[in-house]
Amino acid sequence: MSDGIKYGVSLYCFSNSFHTRQLDLEGCIKRAKDIGYNGITLVAAQSCDEYPFPSDEWLYKLRDTMAKYDVEPVCWEAYIDIGMRNDRDLSEAEIREFTMNDIIYAHKAGFHMVKTQHSISPKIFAEMLPFCKKMDVKLCIEMHHPHHPEVPVWKEYFKIMEESDGWLGFAPDMSIFQHYPHGLHIRQAMEDPGCRAEKVNEILAYMAAGKTEEETVADLDLTDAEKMYAGEFYHKNTAPGKLEDLGGLLKYAHMIHGKFYYLADDQNDPCIPYDKIMPIIKESGYNGYLVAEYEGHHFSIEEDDSVQLHRFWSMVKRMYDNA
Repeated sequence: MSDGIKYGVSLYCFSNSFHTRQLDLEGCIKRAKDIGYNGITLVAAQSCDEYPFPSDEWLYKLRDTMAKYDVEPVCWEAYIDIGMRNDRDLSEAEIREFTMNDIIYAHKAGFHMVKTQHSISPKIFAEMLPFCKKMDVKLCIEMHHPHHPEVPVWKEYFKIMEESDGWLGFAPDMSIFQHYPHGLHIRQAMEDPGCRAEKVNEILAYMAAGKTEEETVADLDLTDAEKMYAGEFYHKNTAPGKLEDLGGLLKYAHMIHGKFYYLADDQNDPCIPYDKIMPIIKESGYNGYLVAEYEGHHFSIEEDDSVQLHRFWSMVKRMYDNA
């Protein structure tokens, strides 16, 4: 691997452009390269025709398209749909089979990494090691808000990773350090007819001052809509992770998810503290991919995902280079 961090993007970032047919899959890959990203991940359930049973023809075409635009296949992001049946959850045998299938698909498409979710148990995670070695594909689990390193099951996962000689790892999503509502969420509240702008600003001021949700609701005489947004703001932006833990855990990281929702410019993210995160990443010596994961489309389809992704790339690159 080369020295220093590398910059990738999840094609999930282009959800709005993809689903409105402004870009097809090849167009998303080309756009990512044009912006400045050199690595590609994709959410298979979104991007992959006939998933969870894609054809070899589709997989080989994806591989060749990434080669055409000279981007690296970073990670095949699998999806354990634990509730895909309406009568019961998936069994251990089914989870094992779907995971092995995704490893095979990833290998055929040129990826050497599969990302799964914590719905895979420690037992099944550990059992995947021989198959990962056989297929030359690493397997990692995403750590996403509200999970964090102190959740008991994650201590089990880290022990398994420690004993896997690098084949099993994790993908920390920077949502675990989210501490303030992003601009699109705030805009939703401001535009809600049940909310008063001054009350939304008071909620934000209480959050910034370190007040609890209970204190905020008790003090501010809020409408039902304002209480709802206060609850959402606190639930989604109370960072469960500790920044001081990040550097020591990156030895297990196969990639990092650079979550963000909205950037007004390329200077700073008021929601997730990348100004503190990027120096930690650099100091740790991590030399894998930081994969941009824009999710603003959940809150607004008016934003240009390409503009947002360019701002993110410019911001984190500057912060890393200047650290």
